[in-house]
Amino acid sequence: MSAAFDPEAAARALLAVHGAAPRLPGLVPPPPDPDAAYAVQRAVIRALGGGAWKMALLAGRDRHAGALPGRGVVRSDALLPPLPADACIEVETALILGADLPAAATAAAAADAIAEVRLAFELVAPRLADRGTALPLELMADGFGSAGIVLGDVLPDWRDGMTGPLGIALWLDERRVAVPETAASLAEAVDFLAWLAGHAAAQDLPLCQGDVIITGARIGPLPLDGARTARARAGGAAVSARFAGP
Repeated sequence: MSAAFDPEAAARALLAVHGAAPRLPGLVPPPPDPDAAYAVQRAVIRALGGGAWKMALLAGRDRHAGALPGRGVVRSDALLPPLPADACIEVETALILGADLPAAATAAAAADAIAEVRLAFELVAPRLADRGTALPLELMADGFGSAGIVLGDVLPDWRDGMTGPLGIALWLDERRVAVPETAASLAEAVDFLAWLAGHAAAQDLPLCQGDVIITGARIGPLPLDGARTARARAGGAAVSARFAGP
């Protein structure tokens, strides 16, 4: 980490936006490396409280994670506060831990720690003003731009491995959105979860019973374009959200 970069100062700038200050044009200076970005994440979570994680790829390649505030996790059909005009939505699956998961957990231990898998929305609205031009490490410092998680129903057949598409249908303002779905298996999520157990412990944010881990977009990110409602279905599971106006 560069001596010129102050993760506490960067975290204070992001926390101000969490508190309704205007979004930032960027972090000045930006984080020089992933360790610096993680230091910003830790400082933000110390202030806001943890309890959620986002599986992510830095620049679309390297495995990393975003530590997210637990207070950003809400139940289906919640009324959410106004979002920026450029906010996006993703349909995901969320792992809910039924037990603490320490560092060096095996894949078998990680699988055993999953109590349920729920259909979920992730809202994407970084504290940075222009997601398209933000540097990957700036987005990483900002929890990869996550703005909240909406938990829906438990997927009834998740223990069978979720080896193919879930057959997700999505509606925004009751208009069906025809978009392709990315398939991801439970085995892939478990492999990431075992890695995350070690990473979280190294960040002094160990995985605990009740933690929520979103596993990557199956649909999206898609612009909300001012939609006031969103709902999705997959098999017997559903998730929905309502959005307050500006």
